[in-house]
Amino acid sequence: MNFVFLIISLVLISGFVGSAFAQQMIVEKEYSLQEIEEMKNTAVLITTNSGTFMIQLFPEDAPNTVNNFLKLVESGYYDGIVFHRIIPTFMIQAGDPNTKDPDSDRSLWGQGGPGYQIHEEFNTLQHDRGIVSMARSNHPDTAGSQFFIMHKDNNQLDAKYTAFGRLIQGTGSFAALDNIAKLQTDRFDQPIDASSATIEKATIIENFSTTDFPAPERNVSLVKKIKIEGGITDRYTNTLHDISFDAPYRWAVYEGEGDNVNLVIEPTGLEHNVQIQIDETGFTPQILVGSEQRDPSIESAGISTAFFSIKGGDDPKILSNYIFENDAGRKAHLVISTQNIQTPTETVQFKIAQIHFTNSDTTYSIVHINLTEWFRYEINSFDSVVKHFEIMIDGKMQNIEFGQHPVFRQLIADNRQKSDPESLPPARVGGCLIATATFGSEMAPQVQFLREIRDNTVLQTESGSAFMTGFNQFYYSFSPTIADYERENPAFKEAVKITLTPLLTSLTLLQYVDIDSEYEMLGYGIAVILLNIGMYFIAPAVLITKIRSFYKLQ
Repeated sequence: MNFVFLIISLVLISGFVGSAFAQQMIVEKEYSLQEIEEMKNTAVLITTNSGTFMIQLFPEDAPNTVNNFLKLVESGYYDGIVFHRIIPTFMIQAGDPNTKDPDSDRSLWGQGGPGYQIHEEFNTLQHDRGIVSMARSNHPDTAGSQFFIMHKDNNQLDAKYTAFGRLIQGTGSFAALDNIAKLQTDRFDQPIDASSATIEKATIIENFSTTDFPAPERNVSLVKKIKIEGGITDRYTNTLHDISFDAPYRWAVYEGEGDNVNLVIEPTGLEHNVQIQIDETGFTPQILVGSEQRDPSIESAGISTAFFSIKGGDDPKILSNYIFENDAGRKAHLVISTQNIQTPTETVQFKIAQIHFTNSDTTYSIVHINLTEWFRYEINSFDSVVKHFEIMIDGKMQNIEFGQHPVFRQLIADNRQKSDPESLPPARVGGCLIATATFGSEMAPQVQFLREIRDNTVLQTESGSAFMTGFNQFYYSFSPTIADYERENPAFKEAVKITLTPLLTSLTLLQYVDIDSEYEMLGYGIAVILLNIGMYFIAPAVLITKIRSFYKLQ
C-alpha cells in the first residue's frame, strides 16, 4: 500500500546539440518594429579557408537570438573559431571559444560559450538545408554562442532549436557548406585538420536587402513550452489560421485535414489517469477546435446559433443555451447538452460543452465531449482552452475574452458539481481541486508537483492505483466544496495555503530518494506520514499542553 496521499487527506481533515556552461541569463527585451527592421537589413559574412558563408537573418522570428549573434560578430568573437563538430548529411557546428587555440585540449571542444545563456525562441522555421540555428544543451534556455548550419533537411529539430538565419543562394555559401561537411573527421566528429574548418573573419553587412529572396519554408503550426502563472504549459499556434491557445496540462494537439481549423485535443496516455477511463469505457475525452466560413443566414443576434452534435445519436437535450457579449462587444453562443448513443448492448450518454463566436468572415468553435458521468473531471481543460484562446483581431493576436465572463464562469462552476446519483471514476481524471484553488492555477508549480507524485510514483504500482480508487471516493466527496469556498473567501484560501506548505515541503523528500519497489515506497511513505503526523498533530498538541501548563503555574 502506498500511503503518500493519505498525508494529504489527514491534512485536509485537520484544517542535443551543443553544450553550455554559463553563469547568467540575458534579460529579454521587447524589440521595436524599427529595431527588428534594422536587424533584418543586415547580413553576416563568415569567411573560412574552405569557403565563404553569407547568412540572412530572421529577427522577426528570433529577435533576441539575432541581436546576440550580431553583437558577438561585431566584437570579433567568432574570429579564429573552428567548426568543431561536423556530421555530413546532418550539420556543421561552431561557436566554441575553446577551439581558438590549436593546441587546446580537444576534449573541451563543444563545452565553451560566452559566459551567459539566452532564452529559446522556437519558431515555425523549418530546419532545411542551409538553415542556421542555435546549439544548446538539454535545457531550452542554454544557448549562448554556438550555432549550427544544416547540411541536409532535418525537420525533427523544428520547434526544438532556435532557427534564426539561412545561407543565401548564389553566394557560394552552399559550396562552402559542402566543403566543410566533407572534411575528414575523427570518431568524435571533430575535423582532423582544424585549419580547414576555421572561421577567419565574421563581419556584418549593413543595408542588406532581402526583397529578392524567397520566403523560407515554414511549419503551419508550432507547439512550444511557455511560462505562465508560475508554471509551464504548451502553447499551440497556427500561423495559417491565426489562432493560438494553451493546451491543457499534458494534453496533445492533433491536426486534421481541410482548409479550415480542424483540431482534436486529447490527454496523453496515462496522464491524468485518463487511461483508466479509456480502458473501462473505450472513450477518450476530447476538445475539438474548428472553424468555418461565416454564414449570416444562420446567425441570430450576430452569432451563429448552430451547435455541435454527435452523428448517429439521439436528439440532443439542451441543458443550457446562452448568447452573451464580452466587454469588447464580441458575442458568443454557449451550449451545454447531453446526447444518447445507442450501442448493441447499451445506451451511452455523452455530455457536450461548446462555445461559438465569429470574427470577420470566420466562425470558430471550441467543443468539449466526454461521458456524462466523467464530464466534470475534465471541464477544467475546456475552461483552460477557452480562457487562453487568441485570434487575429485588428491585425494583432488578441484574447477572445470569453473565459472570464460571468455567464461562462457560472456554467463552468455548475458543471464542476457532482450530480446525484453519480458513479465516481476509480481514479482521478482531472486536476487537484484544492491545490488548484489554493495556488491559483493548474499551471502552478505546487499543483504540477502533486500531479508528478501521483502520476509518476503512486500510479506506477498496483497498490498505489488501488489506493487512488479509495482515496478519490473520499477526496472528491468534499474537495469541490472546499475549493469553491476558497475562491469566495481569500482569508480561508490563505489559511489552506499555510496548511499545505509543510506537506508540500515534506513530499519534496521523495525527489531525493530512489524508489524501485513497492516495499521501498511503503517505507518512504510511512516515514513521510509519520513526519506529517508529527508536524500537524503531535507538535501542536505538545505546544498546547505546554501553554496550558504555563498558565496553570501563574
